[in-house]
Amino acid sequence: MTAEKTQYFKLHEHWKMKAYDRAEDIPAAVHVAGFEEAGWLNVAVPGDVHSTLLAHGLIEDPFYSTNDQECRWIERKIWVYRMEFDRPDEESASSTILQFEGLDTLAEVFVNGRSAAIGDNMFVPVSAELTGTLLDRGNVVVVRFDSVVDYAEKQDVSRFWSKVNYERIWLRKCACNFSWDWSPRVVTAGIWKDAWLQVVRQAKIEHLFFKTLSIGPEEAEVEVDVEVGAIRTEARLTVELLLKGGDRTERHEADVADGRATLRFKVEKPELWWTFDHGTPFLYELTANLKANGTIVDTAVEEVGIRTIDVLLRSETGTPRFTFVLNGKPIYAKGANWIPAHNFIGAIPDERYADLIALSRDANMNMLRVWGGGVYEKAAFYRECSRQGLLVWQDYMFSCSEVPDYDAAFMANVRREIVANTKMLRSYPCIAIWAGNNENQAIHSEKMYYRSDYRFYGEKIFHELIPELLEQLDPTRFYWPSSPWGGNDANSFDEGDTHNWAVWAGDVYPRKYGEPSKMDVSPYGISYRRYAEDTSKFSSEFGIHGSAVMETLRRNIPESELYYGSYELDYRNKDYEPEKADMTMAGYSGLPNDLEQYIDYSMLCQAEGLKFGVEHFRRRKPENSGSLIWQLNDCWPGISWSLIDYYLFPKASYYYARRFYSPVLLSFKEEAGGLSVWVTNDSYERFDDTITLSVQNCFGNATYEAVYPVSVEPNSSRMVVQFQPAEIEWRFGVIDRRSHFILARSERGGVYDNHFFFAEQKQLRFAPCRLQTLLEAREEGIEITIKTDRFARFVKLECPIDHTMFSDNYFNLLPGESKTVFVSNRKGSKVDAKDVNVSALNEYKRR
Repeated sequence: MTAEKTQYFKLHEHWKMKAYDRAEDIPAAVHVAGFEEAGWLNVAVPGDVHSTLLAHGLIEDPFYSTNDQECRWIERKIWVYRMEFDRPDEESASSTILQFEGLDTLAEVFVNGRSAAIGDNMFVPVSAELTGTLLDRGNVVVVRFDSVVDYAEKQDVSRFWSKVNYERIWLRKCACNFSWDWSPRVVTAGIWKDAWLQVVRQAKIEHLFFKTLSIGPEEAEVEVDVEVGAIRTEARLTVELLLKGGDRTERHEADVADGRATLRFKVEKPELWWTFDHGTPFLYELTANLKANGTIVDTAVEEVGIRTIDVLLRSETGTPRFTFVLNGKPIYAKGANWIPAHNFIGAIPDERYADLIALSRDANMNMLRVWGGGVYEKAAFYRECSRQGLLVWQDYMFSCSEVPDYDAAFMANVRREIVANTKMLRSYPCIAIWAGNNENQAIHSEKMYYRSDYRFYGEKIFHELIPELLEQLDPTRFYWPSSPWGGNDANSFDEGDTHNWAVWAGDVYPRKYGEPSKMDVSPYGISYRRYAEDTSKFSSEFGIHGSAVMETLRRNIPESELYYGSYELDYRNKDYEPEKADMTMAGYSGLPNDLEQYIDYSMLCQAEGLKFGVEHFRRRKPENSGSLIWQLNDCWPGISWSLIDYYLFPKASYYYARRFYSPVLLSFKEEAGGLSVWVTNDSYERFDDTITLSVQNCFGNATYEAVYPVSVEPNSSRMVVQFQPAEIEWRFGVIDRRSHFILARSERGGVYDNHFFFAEQKQLRFAPCRLQTLLEAREEGIEITIKTDRFARFVKLECPIDHTMFSDNYFNLLPGESKTVFVSNRKGSKVDAKDVNVSALNEYKRR
């Protein structure tokens, strides 16, 4: 049976790597078996040049201090990979194919000295037909990677605009390799995805496309398209499909005609795929057996989900919406934007993807947006999102620049990219939407005011090429030309999705298409309170900076520079206007005096600002139907907008997100000096509860307390009570707004408390608190019970051990109350009581 089947040999061992200054310096003998490899380095595949040099001790850690500057020479070199292999048994083989799933970026592949394939796109697989060319022993594969920087310098970019840099315009490569406002410049090269030798006996399965046509309570109708390639037989080809779910298996079979087979069938009592917050992300196992005259010659297995997904653009009354509809039910999208999980993309282990997605789920996120300046992620990312029940907003890889859509060769390259990646991703149930690019359209709307050439270079890709291809490749999903997009201006609050960079960046909204952009980089102009002006339908990008944790900074900044205001600390911040951090803190927390205060204050500003914004967006549902924070993760140990830092230490904003993205949210709304209390219910069940409001001072003395019964319909938001401005004094008894707060508390379990402060943090006059902690060891971690004599603001638990998590963190604690926090380590590392430090922002400090 094996002699009939296609065989797949992973080529991940015995690769070597070396640098050259010029192509003519590469000796011809590299193509010959037995070549003397003195000076060549063992290199992991998948991987990259930078991680290889680091592993061999030939460069210092680029993330420590300013070492990345010492690594710039790497991008100027020609890098050569080589490996030797023996020919597998080709008897009865009709085709032998060398397949690289990803080469970064300008590459030529040689086999036994013969040029076999050329790659010019990081995102497109490269293959070579080797049938009849291989030796029994000692075949040599050589991959030469040319310098993308040298190539870019020869290109004309004078007619274009681009954010960050211009080198990337003509390249189909990860844009943020060339730096971004949260990343250093690390221009990678290498074999960044798997390499295979495929021995095809008669034919092979190229692609599967599983799609749900309709769903109902009793049955679902699905369709599977099977693409068959490398056909070298006259035998009758058929495809047998097995769809296994639980203890049931569906079996169907169809003939292959013109390289394709399509099978449409019904599944009785289907188990639907849901986001984790609305149900179970149930996955079926789909097995496709390709048969020649009844004998299996190839097999493909995928995990698939039965579900429908759409985007609602108008309500029943015709008002604009941007609402994802999963299995016929509208959902509120809660999540964040995803950037590459490491600068060394090829070397990212699958475990890192699983960890970040698990952290996202634990923070009650149900959607991640794959940002268009990174990469189409590895299979591990989409597999984990599908398994853990998170939707994915998928950008195509274009971001913040124009591109030469008039050039035939460039457009042909892009066409191959769109086809390859759409086919690669379309069967994952997690994929919710295709978007043409990140901000290209919105930035063009601003730039055109200053240019005589109004043309948008890239329009042919986003408004012609991609939608035309998707009509054939994936008609099951919604396509959106850009993010943001909609309304008179691409970034309008009136329609579509919006990127709000009034907060932090100082952009002034609204604006009309073609008008000059305006900025207000002032304490008010960048204040988090400007989120209250946002009437967008879907907030797909918004964010505030926050420091990494102390341990992350300590690992990467020399001790002599580990202080607030040092050059090395500033170097961690790649934002183009780093003074905005000081402006933000000056407006809310006050400026810090030392590094520890800076970490606390910047984290507090980030967390409270995002809380204010998300609460505002969620209260407005269904008019607003999604909020995706910029950004989830970091690619290096920097200071950025991330919720989780490079070492996967969650920041304060992460724990805040777990609370403000919880299914039921209590929140306060300020308006015209008055105050209202709201309950937002994202579940599909009515929420009945009693809400207690208590106005207190820091000693726990209440000046007002009342209970309010509330009933909130499924998937809706409702105001519980509203207070006029005058009531704050006469009803609440709040004369000094600096010394009081309001507590909102649910009578039911599972709903987080919320607190409203009548003044900014820097203005609060709360007495110092004294914390008491009781630690008890448990089998899987530590229980820490914390008590306070007075209101404790921003109670923080810290541990320098990687992957240590807290059941809650960065919270407020009322006087006389206690809170028990469970400390665990996701990787099973031992955490002792001495490893955990507990503090509060207003904790009494002995002088």
